[in-house]
Amino acid sequence: MAKLILATAEGQQAIDLRPVNSLGRHPNNTIQLLDKIVSKEHCIVEQREGRFVLRDLGSLNGTYVNGERVRGETALKHGDEIALGSTRARYDDGSGASPPPPPALGPGAVQHATPAGRPQPLPARPLPSTAGMSSASQPTPPMGDPPYRSSSPLPMPVAPTAAASRPPNFGGTRVDVLDAARSIGAQITAQTKGFLPFDAVGHDPQQLRLDYERLRITWELTRDIGLERDLDRLLDKILLALFKFTKADRGVILLRENDGTLHPRAARRRDGSDAAIPISSTILNHVMSERAGVLTHDASMDFAASKGKSMILNRISSAMVVPLLHESEKEVLGVLWLDSESVAQFQPKDLEVITSVAGQAAMFIENTILAKKVEQEIVLRDRFMRLVAPNVAELMISGKLEVKKGGLLVPELTIFNSDIRGFTQMSEGTAAEVIVEMLNEYFELMVETVFKYEGTLDKFMGDGIMAFWGAPLAHRDDPVRCVQCALDQMQVLGRFNRQRVVEGKAPLAVGVGIHSGPGVVGYVGSSKALSYTVVGDTANTSARLCASALPGQIVVSEATLALLGGRFELEEIEARSLKGKEKPVRRFNVVREKASAVAKVG
Repeated sequence: MAKLILATAEGQQAIDLRPVNSLGRHPNNTIQLLDKIVSKEHCIVEQREGRFVLRDLGSLNGTYVNGERVRGETALKHGDEIALGSTRARYDDGSGASPPPPPALGPGAVQHATPAGRPQPLPARPLPSTAGMSSASQPTPPMGDPPYRSSSPLPMPVAPTAAASRPPNFGGTRVDVLDAARSIGAQITAQTKGFLPFDAVGHDPQQLRLDYERLRITWELTRDIGLERDLDRLLDKILLALFKFTKADRGVILLRENDGTLHPRAARRRDGSDAAIPISSTILNHVMSERAGVLTHDASMDFAASKGKSMILNRISSAMVVPLLHESEKEVLGVLWLDSESVAQFQPKDLEVITSVAGQAAMFIENTILAKKVEQEIVLRDRFMRLVAPNVAELMISGKLEVKKGGLLVPELTIFNSDIRGFTQMSEGTAAEVIVEMLNEYFELMVETVFKYEGTLDKFMGDGIMAFWGAPLAHRDDPVRCVQCALDQMQVLGRFNRQRVVEGKAPLAVGVGIHSGPGVVGYVGSSKALSYTVVGDTANTSARLCASALPGQIVVSEATLALLGGRFELEEIEARSLKGKEKPVRRFNVVREKASAVAKVG
């Protein structure tokens, strides 16, 4: 198979040729050359009638084959030497013949020139450690950066259109999202890896030292990721570690929120200042959609045709952006952004290492999100279990039983109300803490009985309890369950009172009212405090029946009586006029469950 053998700052790279191959500095190209002398779209190598032809695309510095500048196009022969800017390559037609190795010149290397101005290759030699950097590049400053000052971030969504006019402050560092309309095209997968075998780099101790430091710092960071439990601290550690082996001037980590937008969670500048950090929303959106990293060697040139001016004004030259993506995830969790004000500051191996770090960080973030979901589920389960029977709560949490926000009309509910008779007099002259302790003991016993019969607790009203049957889980015998619950509560109350008498305390007397009918059930309240409750005339009638009950009575309405199927012994008591009712309401006191019903159940 035909190949191009490139000589780069990191050694030789053999790239299999496709039928059509574009070469240039822009990430859109099939073969991206991180060489600031190469044009964005420099040349094309394409297959025609069984051979490959090189076509120059009007590049500024030209394309040379065997020292001759290509005017238009030229057919390639096995072993042809190709020069593009400071990059050298050799064409291999795949015939099996072994061409001599290409000269080891990378971006920024010195060239000899003939009188005609044509570049001539130098003999192969080890590459200096600064190969691939611009002449303006400076050594990485010491890592004694001022500590990053953290403060509560004001979320800033990454909009799909224009940048926000009032960027928020984030941890003392403002993050500006720019040039949302820029298009960067399709991301090309890297052809080779940055870390070459030892035999290929063993001659260069400086390169080995740099690579070792990259891997050592990455290993330490991986260890920290496994030990750290605070997400924001971890994100700041990641940026600090990456600044140690890259020449990044600025870094930002953005995480995806529930609404799908990106919000900055950590930011750092090498100079320690609080100045704004400009980032490109187009690059961010591209990384999110393509789930692949972007490495641009000279952003102000690569994007000159599409708002490149903003890149220049905001001094974004080199940029390296990778998604926070763990292999088990279906969605990108966020984006790691690094950039520099100088060109040619990042190498492909930097992208490789940072992509690995991003994967580790994404795994931690995923675990953190899952842990928070578990915590929320525990809280949710606890809250549900305070309202409904445990088995009903499990159905709601698992999603098998849906409880919607807002109101839902339920055609048949049975609503229970009870309160303590003489509670006001009992409270007078008694310490508040004693009353609260007594109510807590009493409510604990009563609510346990409500849940025993799978009722839903609505609310506590002073000394009163309101519960209902028929929502969120409905049974055909809900009215029977409600009345059985009331009878059981009276028995439980009897045992409770006997203990109080032994302790020299006054017994409690309770009246109960039960009514059946339609009602609206749902969440009622504010956005910060919601209550799952029932609203309607059925609830009001139940409360008024309760108010009319004597101590020890369980008063049910005629509507509830019709649903009990003769299961209980009842006695009709005097009809009462209730508020909102034109005629007196028939009332029935529940005495006990019929013996025949008990025998049948047993």
